[in-house]
Amino acid sequence: MNYILLTRMYSSSTLPTVQKSAKLIRNEFLDYFKNDLGHTFIRSSPVLSFNDHTIAFINAGMNQFKGIFLNYYDPPAMKVTNSQKCIRISGKHNDLSIVGNDSYHHTFFEMLGNWSFGSYFKKEACHYAWNLLTKHYGINEEFLYVTYFGGDEKLELMPDLECKDIWLSIGVKKDKVLPFGLENNFWEMGNSGPCGPCTEIHIDHTKQLKNRWIQVNKGFTDLTELWNIVFIQYERILIFLLSLEFYISLPNGTMVSLPKHYVDTGMGFERLVAVLQGTQSNYDTDIFQPFFEAIQKYTKVPKYEGKFCDDKDGLDNGYRILADHSRMITIALTDGMVPEQSNKLRKIIRRSIDVGQNVFKKQRILNELSYIVVESLGDVYPELQYNHTSGKQWRQIIEIYPQLKLITDKLAPGLKDGYKYLQNSLNDLKVTKVLSGSIAFKLYDTYGLSIETIHELAKIESLYFDEIALQKELKNLQNRSRIGLETNDLTVIKKSLQTLEKNNVPKTDDSFKYKYVLNGNNYEFPKTKSKILALIINGNIVSQKTNESANKNISSTVNDIIRKYGAELGKSEIGIILDKTSCYSLEDGQTSDKGFISIKSLNFNVTNVKKINGYVIHYGNFLQTDLNKWMEQLKIGDNCLVSIEPEFRIQIMQHHTAMHLLHAAIQQIFQAVYLRTSTILPHILKCQFNSFGDKLSLKQLKEIEELINNVIRADVPVTTKILNALELLAEKSVTLIPGEIYPYKDIRIKEINFQNLKSTEACCGTHVLKTGELGYFCFLNYSSKGAANINITATVGSLAISAKLAGKNIQDKILDLENKLKTGDDIHKIFKTISKTIESEIKNTTEIPIPYLIKEECLMKLKDLNEIVQMQIKEMQK
Repeated sequence: MNYILLTRMYSSSTLPTVQKSAKLIRNEFLDYFKNDLGHTFIRSSPVLSFNDHTIAFINAGMNQFKGIFLNYYDPPAMKVTNSQKCIRISGKHNDLSIVGNDSYHHTFFEMLGNWSFGSYFKKEACHYAWNLLTKHYGINEEFLYVTYFGGDEKLELMPDLECKDIWLSIGVKKDKVLPFGLENNFWEMGNSGPCGPCTEIHIDHTKQLKNRWIQVNKGFTDLTELWNIVFIQYERILIFLLSLEFYISLPNGTMVSLPKHYVDTGMGFERLVAVLQGTQSNYDTDIFQPFFEAIQKYTKVPKYEGKFCDDKDGLDNGYRILADHSRMITIALTDGMVPEQSNKLRKIIRRSIDVGQNVFKKQRILNELSYIVVESLGDVYPELQYNHTSGKQWRQIIEIYPQLKLITDKLAPGLKDGYKYLQNSLNDLKVTKVLSGSIAFKLYDTYGLSIETIHELAKIESLYFDEIALQKELKNLQNRSRIGLETNDLTVIKKSLQTLEKNNVPKTDDSFKYKYVLNGNNYEFPKTKSKILALIINGNIVSQKTNESANKNISSTVNDIIRKYGAELGKSEIGIILDKTSCYSLEDGQTSDKGFISIKSLNFNVTNVKKINGYVIHYGNFLQTDLNKWMEQLKIGDNCLVSIEPEFRIQIMQHHTAMHLLHAAIQQIFQAVYLRTSTILPHILKCQFNSFGDKLSLKQLKEIEELINNVIRADVPVTTKILNALELLAEKSVTLIPGEIYPYKDIRIKEINFQNLKSTEACCGTHVLKTGELGYFCFLNYSSKGAANINITATVGSLAISAKLAGKNIQDKILDLENKLKTGDDIHKIFKTISKTIESEIKNTTEIPIPYLIKEECLMKLKDLNEIVQMQIKEMQK
């Protein structure tokens, strides 16, 4: 990096006479494209990507428009503009190590952009950018350079001479229009997909009159890219080779021209502001100065001086790191990024805390700076809210366990309780001196500790951490939760998928699972006419053979398989893959349907349904055991009729809707909370939440129950909206599960709106159509591992009503016992027996449980009555 050139000052004669604020510069950019050029404004997407598993964070303005480029859905307008929140701390664009050391790299930044989805192309895009920079913002064109794509022989791509000619026609000097290759001037979304050449506008910050063309794209910090304009006109098509285990993509993908051409531009907001405000670096602008003032005021250290090479004490570097990181952390937390799920975010939080403590000798600087983030960006991104990290809780932990000072992840919510669990396990570990996979898994899964933190805890206690054993535990858990199978079944499933894909078996249409109606008080689930695509018998696939001509219409029988495995078929679970189904597969925490498939005179009992890569597999057994009937009747391609078990589905729907209401109610009580896991079964729902505050009190649990039951009594409609990814971004207050990847289109949004409780959540599950059908909601169990993991079991419907009646029965017994005590009769001798009987009845409910809140209330009442009795006995003995 050429840091020496940073000390050079700008020539005042080349700058606008009146310095504009960053807010005004941003607004002028957006107004130029909205008002002058007819673009539609699209608000920024969250920095947490919810439908693209290839990136951890949104790192460019085009990310939210990726579904349009991939032709998943139509654009909201033909030309749009926006200011996008971006984070670059991982992958190809990882600027984390540079932040603080130079003048213009950031972990969080804003990308200004304009897009054309078929409205205009190269000529207009170049003219728009040049006019804005030189005429509207007044930047001297003598200090601007432009680059274009110089072609690539291997990909058989010609130089973009059209772009070059456009710049020359605009008036850019020939020696300042420069060609570059793939690395600098060709943009690709990935190894395959939409791509195209780009042209960049670079600026000489030193404002020298001599031509510096030879230094463009050479890493000079005073000659940098300002605006990138991408022309998406090709699609890279990769050739795939099928191996036994995976697909290998060949690097020499073919480029084909797209039917529609797009424009995608991006300009770094912070860099533009630095240019227009005539500062030596981005950090000298009014974007960052309020942060430096806040840090100096809070810590009482010397003021920021903008030193780079001669920053011997690291103070100015610390200023820059805290200002940059506080913006990134606040934005990430606001947009739903959870530290527990992001090593990068935790690393940046730890780094910020360390800088605060080591450089500025203060612990809570992040808290103070988060206010500045909201003040400076809240009007542009209104979703911002105040988020804070608690140093008080950490100091309390250190007072009890001073050895934990060595832990870097001070923000892990389950650290205190996890360490207590580890200490209680030390007796079992004395002999082996090994932190086993099972104990490590408990620390990871129950207490939410990272593998890095577990390593550090093991070191503190002089234990060897068996990380390989932990990875095996995690892999087993991941495999079971993903497809609901035991580990030894995975090989069978992999082989099945390979065979299905190789034989070009189409995916299953399971949209019929949503096609049910409420007729009066009864749900009707229509039967679905379907066709057998394949069978899975003992891991063997029977499907239409690829070498059979489609026009011969020959069906494959299962005779060979039956003869081979006939003796075992009565005991084996069979899988049937259909072209259409109304059965719900295990997904979104909701258990699968049960039902029947009728094939001629055969009846198949569906006990489990799984969806893998778009194939819905119905597992179960034929009710008939006569193998001759099988051989005579069952063929691939046969028509069949699918029906589900109504009562089972209704109970599932009730509990899934209840889960949404519970989620909304907890979010209302605890704003800093997220759903970790959920399980929806016919009679109960189970879930685990993570909270960044205190655990729920009995009073708050009672408030949540009341909120939900108010919605149930109001019999509010449960509605569904189906959106694409871009439409979802336009919605306000939609709950998304952190870390969940949603599709680009056909995203189902469930809405329940009643007075002060509103639930709007993306969900692929099935739900009741009115809340009144839940009947009643109550908690059955509640536990909390500190403030980190809140575990809840609840129920609705008939079981909840029965539980309520059982609880009322216990309450009546306790009231009767209390009244007897007031009569003055001598019942003290038998009180203990009666109270023990009631207590046993409370704790040992098997068939019909007692609601958790009633149980806790009754146990506390018995305790109070017991104290009264003891006092009365003492009085009588005087």
